[in-house]
Amino acid sequence: MDNLERFRKVIQWEPVDRILTYDYLDSTAILRTFGGYDDSKSYSFEELVELNAKAWHHIGVDVTRSIHDPVNHWMGGKITNWIRFFGVNPDDWAVTQGGNTAWISKRPFQTLSELEKNMPKKPVYEEVRDWFQPHVRFVQEVYAQFDVAYIGCVEGPITDAYTYMDMELFSLAIYDAPELVSHIMDCTGLFSAYIARAFSEVTQVPLLFMGEDIASKNGPIFNPQFVREEGLPRWRWILDPIREKGMKFLFHTDGRYGKFLPLILNELGADGLNPIERNDCNDIFEIHRDYPHTLLFGNVCCMHTLPHGTPGDVEDETLELIEKIGPDAAILIGSSSEVHDAIPVENATIMYQTVHQHGQFPIDIDRIRSRRMELRKNHLLKLRADMEL
Repeated sequence: MDNLERFRKVIQWEPVDRILTYDYLDSTAILRTFGGYDDSKSYSFEELVELNAKAWHHIGVDVTRSIHDPVNHWMGGKITNWIRFFGVNPDDWAVTQGGNTAWISKRPFQTLSELEKNMPKKPVYEEVRDWFQPHVRFVQEVYAQFDVAYIGCVEGPITDAYTYMDMELFSLAIYDAPELVSHIMDCTGLFSAYIARAFSEVTQVPLLFMGEDIASKNGPIFNPQFVREEGLPRWRWILDPIREKGMKFLFHTDGRYGKFLPLILNELGADGLNPIERNDCNDIFEIHRDYPHTLLFGNVCCMHTLPHGTPGDVEDETLELIEKIGPDAAILIGSSSEVHDAIPVENATIMYQTVHQHGQFPIDIDRIRSRRMELRKNHLLKLRADMEL
C-alpha cells in the first residue's frame, strides 16, 4: 500500500496499517540534508520540485502541501498572480524578504481613495484553469514518484483580501468602505474557487487545503459576525466543487479556533483542521473529544518543543499524540504549524521516525506508555546529573 492509497483511505475513515505523517516544510537545512540542495546552484522550478519530493520522502513525510524555495518566497508569487489574474497594475509593488519570512513592503495605495483607483478585477475561470492544472499535475506526479501525496491548497478570501489591502486598511474599510472590501473579497474568493474547481477536475489526491488566518493566540482577529456574513458564503464557493467530486476539505487558521470551531465544522462542514497550535492556544485532545469525526493535522509544538526541546522531548510529545488520538485513526501527525529553519534537523527527523515506529495499527498503548516513562526517567536522571555538576 503506497501513501496515496493510505491517504485516500484515512480521509474516508477506512482502516490502514499505520498513522500517516503530514507537514508543511520550509526548512532549507532539511532540503540540503535529505534532498541534496546546493546553495551555490540555481534551480528551475521543476528541479526544485524533485529536490523537495526527495527530501520529504527521505525524512519521513507522507503527505504535504509544501514546495520550499529557499531563494524566492511565496509572497512574490502571490503578487504575480494578482497582476496576471486580477489585472493589477504591476508598478509600485515590492516584496521584502528577511529571515524566514517576507512581506509586501510597497503598494500603489495607502488610503481608501487611492485603493479605489487600484481595485482588482474578477478573474476568469479558463485563465486560472489553464495555469493551475498543468502545475498541480506535474507536482503530484513528481511527488508520487517518491511516495509523497501532495494536496492542493488555496488562500481564503479574507486572508487574501487583507494581504492585498494591508491589514490596517482592510480593518478600516470594513466599516468605512464595505463595498470595496466586498468587491476585493469577491475577486479573491472567486480566484480560490476557480483553483478548487480546476483542482477537483485533475487531482489524484482527494483533499483541498484552505488557509484562512482569522485568529490569533487570544482568539478571533475579526468579529465572528463579519466572518459569518462575508467569509462563510465565499468559503462555500471554494468548498462546493470539492464536495461535488466527493473530496475532503481541510481548514487552516493560525491561532486559537475558539468560537470559530462551530462555524468551521458545523456550518461550513470542513472535514479537518490544520494546524492546531499549542502553547495555551488550542487543546487538541479537547477538540478531538468534542469533534471526534474531525481529522486533525498536527500537532507537535513548532514554537518550543521542536526548535528548543531535546530529541527526547520531541519523541515524548509525538508519542502522546499517538497514544491519545492514534487509536481512533483521527490524526495525521506533524508540526503544530510548520517545520522552519529554527528547528534542528534531528528533532524533525525524530518526530517522523517516532510516528513510523510507533504508529502501526493496532496501536500498542502499553509499549508507548513504557517508552514515555523511560523518556521521563532519562530526563530526570539528566537533571540530577546537571545539578550535581
